[in-house]
Amino acid sequence: MTFDELYNNIKDGKMDRHEAHKHFTLDWIETAQNYIADINRGARLNIPEIIYGEYKTLSQTIELSDSLLQHHSRVLISRSPYNQALADYFKEKTEIHESPNLLVLGEFPSAKGHILLISAGAADHPITAEAELTLKSIGVNALVYEDRGIAHPTRVLEAIKEGIKKEVAAVIVVAGMEGALAPFVASLVPLPVIGVPTSVGYGFRAKEAALTSMLASCAPNLTVVNIDGGVRAAVVAGLIAKNQKK
Repeated sequence: MTFDELYNNIKDGKMDRHEAHKHFTLDWIETAQNYIADINRGARLNIPEIIYGEYKTLSQTIELSDSLLQHHSRVLISRSPYNQALADYFKEKTEIHESPNLLVLGEFPSAKGHILLISAGAADHPITAEAELTLKSIGVNALVYEDRGIAHPTRVLEAIKEGIKKEVAAVIVVAGMEGALAPFVASLVPLPVIGVPTSVGYGFRAKEAALTSMLASCAPNLTVVNIDGGVRAAVVAGLIAKNQKK
């Protein structure tokens, strides 16, 4: 469980001193045939466990997920080619939440705080959906506005106005092509902006153009994650929101 869940269980009397103490011991490494699991990471980092599934077999992913779900209320599986098979296996055991790049096993926690999530185009949807699911899994509200690219700059103003009204803690901007939406948004808000360059584009250095453009931006409140890094952007933004003092 995450630190927030552990704290709430202790505060509400759902966990006694002995049970709580086990979460602060060094008995947090679990070893099996196909993995070594750090089952206490959630309590330290205050985020759910995330499995990178792209190069894991279906059996490895199931084995690891089953083990982690014994200790955590939810597990995220990123970039697995077996989403449908995993959903079929776990659908009788727990809730399933799915996007093209991310599968979430387990219920979402109650949400606190808000993050504004803006994408430039429909082609950026898989990364946007990945970031949205990650935010919900962390326990943060996501205000999502898709297809707000600067081909018509006024389209993004509505999203920014709503974000300001909701007192968002940060903004995630998902954009491919030349990635110009990220510095444009950063120039309009007094907030941390996290740019997510996507591998959307064509022609010369198509898959890298958005990354290099965002990195070269002069917007001082813009920071950038790697190409297609929806999970990483959401984790950073989510922790900003969760640590924000109202």
